[in-house]
Amino acid sequence: MDFIGLPTNYDCDDFNTIVEYYPVTTVPDALQGWAFKLIQSNTQKFYENSSIGWNASDKLKELSEAGARYLIARQVHTINNNIIIGNPIGFVMFQFTFEETMADDDSKIETIYCYEIQLTEEARNKGLGTFLMNTMEGIGKYWGMKKSMLTAFKENTAALNFYCNHLGYEIDEISPSRCVDPEYIDDYDYEILSKRL
Repeated sequence: MDFIGLPTNYDCDDFNTIVEYYPVTTVPDALQGWAFKLIQSNTQKFYENSSIGWNASDKLKELSEAGARYLIARQVHTINNNIIIGNPIGFVMFQFTFEETMADDDSKIETIYCYEIQLTEEARNKGLGTFLMNTMEGIGKYWGMKKSMLTAFKENTAALNFYCNHLGYEIDEISPSRCVDPEYIDDYDYEILSKRL
């Protein structure tokens, strides 16, 4: 990611990582398989408790869509002055899109859309999630995107707290809770969040 001047390393005390960028056409199958298993481990219960339901084949297709891009974090160890790049511990998957607005002219806005951010258990509460999101947003700014957006289950209160209270995301104007008749809001178990870039 040096081509846009963003840092590729994140360090916190003795927790050191390197972040690698992959368009979907270059992400190794083993890494994509690892990403799917991490999503399943972290979020399958939220899908199963929602109206969407869990569908493994749909999730695998989403991870392989032509416009998908990945930021994958790996832990770095120094042993006898040798740098060893370890296993993956977290990732963001995103796409560049045009998203709807509530404007009367049916206009759309340039958006970097975060489809997934997932961390392994040992990588949490170290600032890595914030670093990955900030890096993704930096890529969006570099390419002229006006918004960063994502979808989160209402039941996943930890994620909502992270996005809204830590990263500054807000409920977007096209989220069901903002644009659907109040009588039907309970039919929707997710929020669409956004942040101006």
